[in-house]
Formats: sequence, C-alpha cells, structure tokens
Amino acid sequence: MIPFSQRWVRDLLMAERPACSLALHFAIGRFWIMTVSPSVAPAAERLADLTRIDGVSASLSEKAMTRSYTVMVCLVVLTALAVLTAMYFARPVLLPLTMAVVLSLVMRPAVTALRSYGVPNVVGASVLFALLLGAGVVAVTTLRAPAQAVLAQVPMTLDSVTDRLQGYLKPLKDLQSAGVEMDEITKSPGERDPLPVRLEQPALSGEMLNTTGEYVAGVTITLALWYFLLVSGDRFLEKTVTLAPTFRGKREVVATVREIEARIGRYLGAITLVNAGLGVAIGLGLWVIDFPNPLLWGVIAALLNYLPFAGLAIGTALMAVTGIATFESLPHALLAPLIYLVANAIEANLVTPMLLGRSIDLNPVVILLAALLGGWLWGVVGMFLAVPLLIIARVICESVESLHPVAVYLAR
Repeated sequence: MIPFSQRWVRDLLMAERPACSLALHFAIGRFWIMTVSPSVAPAAERLADLTRIDGVSASLSEKAMTRSYTVMVCLVVLTALAVLTAMYFARPVLLPLTMAVVLSLVMRPAVTALRSYGVPNVVGASVLFALLLGAGVVAVTTLRAPAQAVLAQVPMTLDSVTDRLQGYLKPLKDLQSAGVEMDEITKSPGERDPLPVRLEQPALSGEMLNTTGEYVAGVTITLALWYFLLVSGDRFLEKTVTLAPTFRGKREVVATVREIEARIGRYLGAITLVNAGLGVAIGLGLWVIDFPNPLLWGVIAALLNYLPFAGLAIGTALMAVTGIATFESLPHALLAPLIYLVANAIEANLVTPMLLGRSIDLNPVVILLAALLGGWLWGVVGMFLAVPLLIIARVICESVESLHPVAVYLAR
C-alpha cells in the first residue's frame, strides 16, 4: 500500500493541468519530497519522467498556437471586409450621418460658449445654421455667373487643347496607323471582320438628374442631422457617461470626447484659414498673369485643398488645361500650374505646420491610404472626411491602453 505522502505527490503530479501549472506543481512537489520525505524520491523521479514535457508536446503546442493566430488573423480580415462592404452599400445613410457628426463636433464649442452666456441650444444652433446657409447662398450667388461662363467654354477648351497637342500626339497616331496596316496585311484570305458590338448607355441627362437628386437628398439629411445634434447638446455624452461602470471610466469618456472636439475644431478651423489664404494667393497670381476668372479659380483652389493629395493633382491638371487653351505661348500657359504648385508647396511645408504644430501629426502614408479608401467608398466627401476620421481614431487609440500600438502607427 502506498503511503499518504507518496499518494499525495502522485495525485499532485499526475493531475491534468496546463503545461505551466504542471511544471509549477512538479517543482513544489519535488521540493517537498526532497526535504520532508526522502523515502519517496525514487517514485517521484519515475513520475517526473512520465509528466515531463518533451519535444513532441512542445511542438504540438507551438502548432496549436500558430493555428490559433492564423484563425484570428483570418477573422480580423473577414471582419474588415464585411465592415467595408457595409460602409459601401450603406453610403446613403452613413455618409450624411458621419458628415453631420463631424460638423457637430466642430460647431459644438460655439454653441457651448453661447450657452454660457444664457443662450439656449436651440437659439445658438439656429443662429449658426442661418449663418452657414447665408454664407452658402452668398457664395453661390457671387460665383454663379463665372461658373456658368467656364462651363459654357468647356467644349471649346477641350477642342483647343486637342488642337494644340496634335503635334505631340502625331507619333502616337502614326504608330496606331502602322498597327492597323499590319493587321490588314496579316489577315487571312476570306477572314471576316468581327461584328461590331454597341453598348447602350443611359442618357447623360438621366444620370445627371439621378446624381443631383442624391446630392440634394444627402445635403438635406446632413444639415438636418447636424442641426438636431447641435440642439441636443451634451445629451448623448451624458447618456454615454452613465453607461460607464466606474468613475474613472466616466472621466475618461468625457476627456476623450473633449479632446476629439478640440482637435477636430483646431484642424478644420486652421485648415479653413489656410485654404482661404491659399485661394487668395492663387487668385492674385492668376490675376497678375491675366488668367480668366481668377476669383472663381481661387475659390476652386481653396475647396480642392480640403482633399488630401487628390486636390493638388486635380487643381494642377485644371490649371494646365485651361492655360494651354487660353494662352498662345506654352511657357505662358504653364505659368498657371506653376503658380498653383508653388503656392501649395509653401502652404504644405511652411504655413500649415506652423499653425497646427505637432498637435495633429498624422503619418502621410496613412493619410494617403485613408484618402484613397474614403474616395473609393464615399467619393469626394469620403476624401474630405479621411483626415477628421483619422484624428478621431488616433484620439480613441491614445485613450485606450490596448490600442496604443495603433496610435503609434497613425502618428508621424
């Protein structure tokens, strides 16, 4: 019959436990055996040989961990694809909602400041709403005539640019003609030409009506949601705070929301001032070189600068095409895109870093990827929302300890 001490050691060592717990119990049991009951040492050594983790079990454990990690990565990838698909197909709802939330984060400090002077949220939100609509009406009224003139000249501009570039395109046309002649020479006798296939496209007017209707509906929903979010004030924040289980959690929620409001407001306020100055500088430069409608092009340059990277490319191309169609001399025509590029370079490398500093310091590669993804999902508005959403994501990642690595990658 096995003594009690020996049975206790055997049960301790032969129990089914994880590898780390088994090793710990084995060490404790061996220490007890060697110090208290030396008579059971040989039996303990035999049990230790049976329970020692060998290379095979360690290899199996590593394979299981690798398999679990692979499954986790696959689940994350599938979840990301599902979220992107939902964002793409739910664009009519998510895009106005996201835009309204960002606008409310920018304007809420102004409503809060008015409330500190005794102005209710309804009155403050109504005043800001009226000012925004008034500024939009004034801008549209002022720029309507120049915009119509530019749109009316688009066909003539394209024809003029095509005629000016005929000399540069002549080698390509000669190469295309040579390819057609080669096909005729190598054609087999009696071979029939392929039947032409024509794809019926919907009328352009119908597409424009559908696009305009969607645009008007999206703007209306955005303004309505923005107004009601401003009127509600901090009601949603208060409800979120009540859901936090601890006082520290409640304080962190409030601090995170206030930090998001501060950074978003600082970014959009500073970038709006910078874009206004950029538009004025480009408009003056175009006026000096006698470029047509410099006021309109200055406003277009200011609006395009809200789009990361894409705005610079689009604006430069528009300036080049219009300059080639307007001026006879090619060096004179290239002055317009040169002015645009120089002004944007000064703004991006000197003015914006000086105003924003390192408070909103995002990785340029991440900004480019976010702009591409936002443009693919939600079009031009998605590109505009790329940087504000990155700022919100960075603040949240900085507030949650487990997401600190993501914040490190988002920073410059």
